[in-house]
Amino acid sequence: MKKSSKNDSMHSNEDSQEHAENSGARNSGSSAEKADETTGSPENEPVSSGAEKSPEAACREENKLLKDQLFRLAADFDNFRKRAARQMDENRTVVLEQVLLDFVEVTDNFERAIKSAKTAEDMGSIVSGIEQLSKQFFSILEKYGLERIKCEKAGEFDPHRHEAVQHIETSEVPDNSIVEVYKHGYSLNEKVVRPAMVSVAKSPEETKK
Repeated sequence: MKKSSKNDSMHSNEDSQEHAENSGARNSGSSAEKADETTGSPENEPVSSGAEKSPEAACREENKLLKDQLFRLAADFDNFRKRAARQMDENRTVVLEQVLLDFVEVTDNFERAIKSAKTAEDMGSIVSGIEQLSKQFFSILEKYGLERIKCEKAGEFDPHRHEAVQHIETSEVPDNSIVEVYKHGYSLNEKVVRPAMVSVAKSPEETKK
């Protein structure tokens, strides 16, 4: 009986030692796996900063941003240009409508004057009516900035405001002065839109030389 107890005790000690070794091996393997997961998982790797980008990648990214900005600016400018052109057309139409309406009033007066002239016996009244129409017509031109260029006989010839269509040898007026006005000139807001058509005096003495 004593021998059996001793053997049982020895087997029990061996089993305990084997169990402890197996538990240690399992714990060691589990720790190693956790260590591998910690070091090998990409989620646990430190996030790379922008400074680590290559110069080529940074240049490509900046180039893309600049291109996007350029395309947006080009689209905005094109829209602005279209809006400005449309606004100018609308303004031009409004001004043209007003000008035409003003001249329609003159047309109405012309029609009345023609009817009166057909039955009028006094030529003086007809001439007076025509003069009134001329004044009304020119007042509309002045309303929109059109002015008649000053031009009169014996006045000094100005090549910027007058156009010489003929040179006349005469001693009646000073040399290089206006002899006769064929057509009046006009300026719009101080800009010459049509020069006056005139003849210019030329001294006979200058011709002999």
